[in-house]
Amino acid sequence: MAGLPPALPLNAVVARFVDRLTALTEDEWNEIQQSLIPAGLNISMLEASRNASVALAVRDMISLEQFDDLYGPFAKAIPVESLDGAVGVD
Repeated sequence: MAGLPPALPLNAVVARFVDRLTALTEDEWNEIQQSLIPAGLNISMLEASRNASVALAVRDMISLEQFDDLYGPFAKAIPVESLDGAVGVD
């Protein structure tokens, strides 16, 4: 991913991520929170969500390892590939 331009404009990818966040079930939120503990991350869900959003916004400027560290907790519930689809315009 690093070094490659995103498939969609950054604002669309980040917006889609935020939309998906609002649709997560309680079980998905709990799973994400549980993934933070073994990783040694003592951060809130707000901080984790912000980190993931930033990772998406700068993914062409950071290493794959950095991206995985920042976005990792959400990778299962919101796969990055699912954010690259067409975005509808109202």
